[in-house]
Amino acid sequence: MNGRRADERHTNRRRVLAAIGAAAGVGLAGCLGGSVDGPFSDADWREDDGLDVATLAESHVELAVEAGGVTLFSTAETTFDGEGDPSPWLPSQEYESRYDLENGRWYFRRELTGGEEPEVLERYVADGEALVRERAGEDVRYGRQAVDRTADDFERALREEALVGIRVPQGNGDSGETTYAGLGNWSPKSDGEGEVDGRATARFVADSFDGDRDVPATVETASATVHVFESGFVPRIEQSWEGPHDGGTATVEVDIAYRDRGATVAAPEWAEEAREETAG
Repeated sequence: MNGRRADERHTNRRRVLAAIGAAAGVGLAGCLGGSVDGPFSDADWREDDGLDVATLAESHVELAVEAGGVTLFSTAETTFDGEGDPSPWLPSQEYESRYDLENGRWYFRRELTGGEEPEVLERYVADGEALVRERAGEDVRYGRQAVDRTADDFERALREEALVGIRVPQGNGDSGETTYAGLGNWSPKSDGEGEVDGRATARFVADSFDGDRDVPATVETASATVHVFESGFVPRIEQSWEGPHDGGTATVEVDIAYRDRGATVAAPEWAEEAREETAG
């Protein structure tokens, strides 16, 4: 299998997930001059009863880098009640991306979960080598290629991925400056204290969405929840959209989790088989 093809699939998936994230989170809101309600009232990432998205994004990314890595795990569950295959579409899937900065390792997995047979793409990068495994039903294919990734390359990739769902570049406006979306596409309000992995969070919720989406094409109902640790790290973002799409009604539910900060990334169990299958 061509390693470039796997890179292209991963890039496309990253763009899809970035688009989700750009429309996914909980955003900057609240009345200026209002009082702060909820946990961690003195946190610099709070703005009245909403969020200072730029400050939150910076603290979240820096904490991931300082820990030496993080895992992004995302699920997308989608349904469509119209006829035929809708276009455009986001299939139900799982997405996992793990970074280990100290050892210069990265593991990626994408699994399409809505079909009759599993379709899984995996990629493992370490020690100047990229191993790829594709599985469609019982058919398994491997690929291998040399890669030149510096420590700075790994850190830049981690920083980019750590922003998914929080603060995503949307391109250039008429001024030529980059505009941002993500948490700012929602109008959240503090909803008290939550919990993720046994740790207290400040929870923010929203039930209105101010942005454009490809799926569904028109958003009639939407909701989102974001959890923030006191440190300014975002462990979880949940969001959903429903509305008319390509002659039917589409629903999309996306859950983005950031976890396993500082964990070591081990070689997958299929790594040696991939080397043997691609030797020579």
